[in-house]
Amino acid sequence: MQKIPVTRDRKGSHTITLQAGEVVKIESIKDKEFIIHTQDDKYYFSASLEAFEEWLYEEGFRLLDQMNLVNMNHVSDYDPKKGSVALGHGLNTIKKHASAAWIHGDHILKVMSLLEKMRKLDEGILPDEGDDAIFETILAQEEDHRFARSYAMIKALYDKKKAELQLEESELRYKSLFEHNPDPICSLNMQGSVTSVNPAMIEVTQYDEADLLNHTLDRIIAPEHTERWRQHIQETLEGARPQYELTLIRKDGRPVEFSVLNFPIFVNRKIAGIYMIGQDISERKHSEELLIRSEKLSIVGQMAAGVAHEIRNPLTSLKGFVQLMQTKVSGYNNYFDIMLEELERINFIVSEFLVIAKPQSVRFTPRDPLQILQSTIMLLNSQAIIHNVDLITAADPELPHIHCDENQIKQVFINILNNAIESMPDGGNIHIELRNSGEDEIVIRFIDQGSGIPEDRLPRLGEPFYTTKEKGTGLGLMVTFKIIENHGGRMKIMSEVGRGTTVEIRLPVWK
Repeated sequence: MQKIPVTRDRKGSHTITLQAGEVVKIESIKDKEFIIHTQDDKYYFSASLEAFEEWLYEEGFRLLDQMNLVNMNHVSDYDPKKGSVALGHGLNTIKKHASAAWIHGDHILKVMSLLEKMRKLDEGILPDEGDDAIFETILAQEEDHRFARSYAMIKALYDKKKAELQLEESELRYKSLFEHNPDPICSLNMQGSVTSVNPAMIEVTQYDEADLLNHTLDRIIAPEHTERWRQHIQETLEGARPQYELTLIRKDGRPVEFSVLNFPIFVNRKIAGIYMIGQDISERKHSEELLIRSEKLSIVGQMAAGVAHEIRNPLTSLKGFVQLMQTKVSGYNNYFDIMLEELERINFIVSEFLVIAKPQSVRFTPRDPLQILQSTIMLLNSQAIIHNVDLITAADPELPHIHCDENQIKQVFINILNNAIESMPDGGNIHIELRNSGEDEIVIRFIDQGSGIPEDRLPRLGEPFYTTKEKGTGLGLMVTFKIIENHGGRMKIMSEVGRGTTVEIRLPVWK
């Protein structure tokens, strides 16, 4: 703000400075001599009016005539009959007379109207189209260049303030959109380093802001997707807006599936960085997998319902005739045994089909999981001994009961143990653990020392007719997954080639 050098008396014995904003009126008493009025006092000033006229306009003074300069920012009211203006606001309002107020009342009213528009901007209220039109109308109609100059100056200040307010509002909207957006957002510089992240990004990745800023995202992107990310970053720096899927690794090691949109940040029409907007699609991916599996089950079920009985009828006849021939023909018992074994195998596959095809009669009751396991081990113990396999059980004391169909859970244990035994042709140990997880569920783990399963095959386990065994059908494991799912549980298979496989089942406890 400008400062004006003034004195207490006309002799100019002691000079002091006033802030231009304190001045309410400048009154000419003779050539190059002026009285400087403030709200409560008056001072003297000697200089040419033209010398400071330019910055007086900038500070909000409006020229009325060569005798009076009034700071219209202080005008709160105007009385055209008395030719006086009220200077100040509230209780401090005082009346000041200006000779030009008799003559230029219309000008004063116009300035007051325009300054009111300025005050609205100061209060943070953006103008409408009508406010802008008032400036254009007044400027177009004014013929006195002195007044036109005042209006133009007010309009220049008005336009500047309006632009600042619009910029501020735009920044606030951007900040609100960035900070409160439920989707993770981050910005990158030209080198691919993170320059800002929103709270959603921090929440999803579990990393602190300091962990992400000034670093690239390479370390939190799944290794198999790093090259894809770098390629799309380069495309964005060239002006493209690629949309792609990416897997991020959270701080706790859990992967999160993302759909990502990149678009360039422009500054002065040049690309200065990149915005990445992500959307967590982990649930959608999981739902798609469940839908695909459901469709496969539906196809198998429809097929099973259509052919199971048609297969079993001739199967029964074949089995009967083979048994009859076995009693009548001698010397071919080995062949008859193989034929009967294969017929039983066909019958078993049909039975597995029927488990999938139609709802089973199940009865859920509270049962001791350890007791179910022990009875299952008794059934399979002889088979384990034949294959030189030891079944070793470890259980937490006082395990809670589970709400289940005992026969179905027993079938699950049989399927898993059979697979484990078959995976160890040279024998070994199968460790079975029953633990209370403390999260309203129990954990059952089957850990074998078999040949293991390649990592790329693990995701497909449980699909019909997908198996790692030479003579398997994949139906047993599919039935196992379905039983666990129907019991409100989860099953996970972890394996390493050459070291063995771990099957982990989580079942809710009975309350």
